[in-house]
Amino acid sequence: MEIAFEDGKDKIDKRPLLSSSWKQLAVVGIVAFLGVCLGVLIGYFSRGDTTLPTDSWEYMLTHEGPSWVSQRLIDDISAANIEENLRLMTQNTRLAGTAYDLEGAQYIRDRWLADGLDHVMLTPYDVALSYPTTPNTVTMTTANGTVVFTCRRIEEGFENDPDAVTYYSAYSPPGQAEGDLVFANFGSMEDFQYLVDQGVDLAGKIVIVKYGGVGRGDKAVNAEKFGALGVIVFSDPGDYGNPDGPNYPETWFLSGSGVQRGSLNGDYGDLLTPGYPANEYAYRTDINNITATGLATIPTQPIGWEDAATLMRYLSGPVAPSDWQGGLGFNYSVGPGFVGPYANRKVQLKVTNQNVLRRTYNVIGTIRGSVEPDRYVVYGNHRDGWVYGAVDPASGTACMLEITRVLGSLLKSGSWRPKRSIIFGSWGSEEFGLIGSTEWAEEHVKTLTQRAVAYINVDIAVMANDTMRVRGSKLLQTVTFDATKKVPSHESSLVSDGTGKNRKSPGKRTGLEKTLYETMVENTPDVNGQPADIPRYLEMGRGSDYVVFYHRLGIPSVDLMFVQNREKPGVVPVPIYPAYHTAFDTFDYVKRFVDPDFKAHQAVARVAIETVRRLADSLILPFDLLAFADKLQAYLTGVRLEHGEILTAQGVSLDYLESAVTNFTSAAVRLDRKIVDVNKLNPLEVRALNDKLLYLERAFIDPLGLPGPPFIWHVAAGFSEFNFSSTAFPALRTPSLMMAL
Repeated sequence: MEIAFEDGKDKIDKRPLLSSSWKQLAVVGIVAFLGVCLGVLIGYFSRGDTTLPTDSWEYMLTHEGPSWVSQRLIDDISAANIEENLRLMTQNTRLAGTAYDLEGAQYIRDRWLADGLDHVMLTPYDVALSYPTTPNTVTMTTANGTVVFTCRRIEEGFENDPDAVTYYSAYSPPGQAEGDLVFANFGSMEDFQYLVDQGVDLAGKIVIVKYGGVGRGDKAVNAEKFGALGVIVFSDPGDYGNPDGPNYPETWFLSGSGVQRGSLNGDYGDLLTPGYPANEYAYRTDINNITATGLATIPTQPIGWEDAATLMRYLSGPVAPSDWQGGLGFNYSVGPGFVGPYANRKVQLKVTNQNVLRRTYNVIGTIRGSVEPDRYVVYGNHRDGWVYGAVDPASGTACMLEITRVLGSLLKSGSWRPKRSIIFGSWGSEEFGLIGSTEWAEEHVKTLTQRAVAYINVDIAVMANDTMRVRGSKLLQTVTFDATKKVPSHESSLVSDGTGKNRKSPGKRTGLEKTLYETMVENTPDVNGQPADIPRYLEMGRGSDYVVFYHRLGIPSVDLMFVQNREKPGVVPVPIYPAYHTAFDTFDYVKRFVDPDFKAHQAVARVAIETVRRLADSLILPFDLLAFADKLQAYLTGVRLEHGEILTAQGVSLDYLESAVTNFTSAAVRLDRKIVDVNKLNPLEVRALNDKLLYLERAFIDPLGLPGPPFIWHVAAGFSEFNFSSTAFPALRTPSLMMAL
């Protein structure tokens, strides 16, 4: 440091302000002071805590959250309230990008403000969505072009509903195609190759396929590769209907006019801003030149199975294989073209879809944590649906609104606040490609990567009321199953009405009462479980808003849903509830066929709220490290059994992967022991331990990407490049390996 002073002339005194001895003394003094402060802190938090009041900051910093909160939250969840929420949320249609998108977002915002959440906001994004300009058509024409049959454009009973969207497949390109009809089963590459092997020429043809087998978009992409001009898709009554009995509205099975709408987009997020949030100042690609996984250049249109029967009844050509047959009531032939009364007729497909820039909305509500407000437990459900969307997604929305009401009541009373912050997300435009959740995560990617503890997803809360299905990161298996052990089964004689008046202590449980966990073990036991008396815990898929959190950011995630027990005697198994994405997915459908007393909805909400509470209020994050390590070992064993010989033949050794898994398992055992031994009265030790747990799954994210869909970065549990199924160590499934298979 130089000092200027005036003495007739400017002079510079270049002597140091402090001598070296004084500097040394200053450093020693500062270090001593910091040491004393640190010693005071350590001594303060290491002393006995008998004198600390339970509502003091020091106590909350070093102890679990209050034990009474758990049962209070579970008891206060009301089935009647969830039913009323669902009734209110299904009065209007729920199509993303419409006026009802904003109206629904504003309704949830107002509810959360009334519930007492600390901060609530709407977050808009301008994204590329797809709608028909006029109803799309599928017709049958004679040789001279006369239309002799036209397929329905909307479900029976909804013809005069101005808000119900007509049948369409989002992001199908517009266009008109005409040709002979060919039946191609599910539209997989294997299905098309079978037709070629049978001598069926697909060039210039219109292909009709069943839902299932492969994704919606894959059907058109595959058909285009074989030269087809257009694709028609339908839900076969053998899969979604009841060929031997009545269908909707007498039962829950799909009636002949029911059509599953859906998006062909196989990517995630806004198609114009991949990797970046679609805010007002974002750079966008050309909306007229959208490319994405699953988007072909030929048109696609869904129809009902009654109309599919008309088109397929007189198909010419050989009879389709037995495993291609369905429930239309006659033997399916493959074509091409028609015989008998339909001879010389063609099928014409006209699609008017246009991609447009529309505004969609997320609603974000926050409960501020009392001790670690910079750690977030995120809970999400999407708000948009294809028509009324009672099951998908309003069943989950109804549960989320009840959860925020119950949490808010404790906040407003001042009796409890979670240690960590809880963020609720009502996502927009999920049905078009998980857009709302992805855009929000892209906007806050740095913060979420550093601070998010876990993501809990409840999309469809209840699609059937037999048993609960859990899928997620193995880190969250125990905390979720522990929640199900606290929740009365929906089949139990003890199901609270939400008033808290019928609470019983655990010691008074009778033989007529059982937990949800017990019901899950009875209905869907894990046949490979160790021990054997645990329910199934499934892999994360690609079908809902957890994708960006888990597969891209490495945030431990779990997805909760009540489902059908397909192994139950007398049950007609269906791949998903029959009214999925149809206009029949209404409040009436849920009330009469899915969950009449809403006990399954209540059970899901209870498990969700208890899981959130544990993650937000536990002193140490309740992650199951050993289950995670065991799963990696199982992944490795599976890869060796399935592909070991082929990998060896390709010159690929699994020895290094085996070594890495072994080392991780050893480290997981040590860290698990540290959880037991940590000094819980030392907040610095606890915070350091929680940070290790927080970032554990992030270590499996490769930001340079993997083969397959973009932004799927989880190296241990990702997607196959070839069929998008959940796949262990997906980067091992390279093109050369698949060719060898």
